[in-house]
Amino acid sequence: MQLKRFKRFGLESRGALAVMAAAALVSGCSSTIDVLPAAETLAPRILTVVGLPMSIGWGGPAQLRRVQRRASDSLIVATGGRAVIAEELTTGEDDAQVTAALRALGEDPALALTFSISVTLGGRQVSGIAPISGFIVGKNLVVDYHARIEVRHVGAGDVIGAVETVATGAPNEPEVAPNGDKRAAMEAIDSAIGKAVATFAPRLVSQARAARIVEVPVAASKNAAKRLAALGELYPELSLDDTQTLAQSRERFLVLVPGELVMLGIARGDLLGVPGGQTAASRAALARAVARGQKPALAIERAGQRYILASR
Repeated sequence: MQLKRFKRFGLESRGALAVMAAAALVSGCSSTIDVLPAAETLAPRILTVVGLPMSIGWGGPAQLRRVQRRASDSLIVATGGRAVIAEELTTGEDDAQVTAALRALGEDPALALTFSISVTLGGRQVSGIAPISGFIVGKNLVVDYHARIEVRHVGAGDVIGAVETVATGAPNEPEVAPNGDKRAAMEAIDSAIGKAVATFAPRLVSQARAARIVEVPVAASKNAAKRLAALGELYPELSLDDTQTLAQSRERFLVLVPGELVMLGIARGDLLGVPGGQTAASRAALARAVARGQKPALAIERAGQRYILASR
């Protein structure tokens, strides 16, 4: 669908969009948002957002998996926990498979949207700035990351809205700096996700402090070597101590920031699992349960002691 076919916001919304765009430019991002009438009708009713497997225009499979993990974390945060992430769509991503997955997870497909995220990049040269007037300076190469989200109602194939955000960075920079600061690629992705949720699923926008949880994929959870390799690929910013702690544990989750999980008695450094053994549940499943006001059954490992949190 061509962008020119999208219905733009009304006058009042255009003013709000101009404010958003101005704020984005200050932070290094600029955005465009397009909405069809169907999206305006659906937006107040949406209770779940499904993040489909994304595509990126650089790197290989390992980098794609890492960026996908980061994007999934951003979607969980932006929706206040009411997200189904791409890693949970183990049987496929077409409409029938997404609908079946939502029902299996206890979500209503009629009240769900899918976000299809793609990120492309392009290089350009910009003139340098001379520290002293009159000096001649050359040109510097910069990279523009274009993060685009196409929005669809589950069960319908047509695009009902789109968000595109552009952020500029240095060539070959990682998506996250060693100190944890997000660079241009993730700035573009985070900005696009935040604006898409605020526009197409506004009732999910939350001001609560989000939890940050490290997850070992099910496929890598059977032995320490596989766990260590998976953590190195997906969470390169994780400290050595945290990496070793989770790699040597039998649990699949490590809490970095408890956020809203503090109401369950969970603290930073806790290892989480499900009582009785292995589970295919994801960090997103835990976030959804908490967002619904539920108290899930959890095994908590802390300082060498193991506790069981009963469900209710």
